[in-house]
Amino acid sequence: MIKIGTDCSGIEAPIEALKNICKNNNLSFKHEFSSEISEYATEYIKNNHNPKILFNDMTKRKSKDIPYVDIYVSGFPCQPYSRANKFKTPVDPRLNLFEDCIRVIKTVNPMFFILENVKTLVTLNNGSYFNDILKRLNDINKYSIYNKVINSKELGIPQSRDRLYIIGILNKDKKRNFIFPESKPMKNINDFVDKSNKSKNEIKESNVELFKNVPNDSVFIDTGFRSATFPNSNKWAPCITAQPNMWCVPMCRKASVKEYFWLQGFNPEDKKITLSDHRMKILIGNSMTVNVIEELMINGLKSLEYL
Repeated sequence: MIKIGTDCSGIEAPIEALKNICKNNNLSFKHEFSSEISEYATEYIKNNHNPKILFNDMTKRKSKDIPYVDIYVSGFPCQPYSRANKFKTPVDPRLNLFEDCIRVIKTVNPMFFILENVKTLVTLNNGSYFNDILKRLNDINKYSIYNKVINSKELGIPQSRDRLYIIGILNKDKKRNFIFPESKPMKNINDFVDKSNKSKNEIKESNVELFKNVPNDSVFIDTGFRSATFPNSNKWAPCITAQPNMWCVPMCRKASVKEYFWLQGFNPEDKKITLSDHRMKILIGNSMTVNVIEELMINGLKSLEYL
């Protein structure tokens, strides 16, 4: 039985990933905890998952209340680092959820952890924030630490989404070195279009000029990029963001929630949705890509010889 906990849980890409792994390898897992400060993400989690504990504000919980987990995953936000870099001030520890992530790691000593962030964290302030994070993790002196920027389209999903992944393997349980997954062939983006959705949206007056630049074979574009020429939009979707601006060109409409889910590696068919399309698109835009987390987990479990 694999025990997992997530922080900054969002719509629980790590749980979806582990569910897939367990199904394919005759394993089982127990969802020990999640944490979410967003009321909308919390509603989604309650509708679709069953963590033993659902924390609200992870900064206010006590260490003794955090249960043991074998796998810990968190997509802690980058904003405190970006803000400190912009205003040339120290990183505010009250806003820096990495402090709470490292508290979990030190408290429960999971066998395996994944921390996810935007790739700009690597270069912010000439890399000093990133190097400090790596130093803090290495100073725990119990883990082998690995890191890499991976684009979701490198692992099969046709979405250009660069993210930084930091992996920790507990040395006392490590049977072999962790290896980042090899690239996989990218799926055909046309298979991610929901052709059953025949709804249409009018092109806004403010977007008329923008659509003159859209190639005829484009599939998904982000209408937030006013002066773009949308190269490769027939091969992969742009990075899905918390600004729900994605347009499905062949269907002449906004991209649907189902398409957003597919482009993040989720199966939308078994989801209970009580939120508006707008809210769901924001949540999906803030999510990790299931396929990437799944491949990282598989290789982490291989390092521990669970697989």
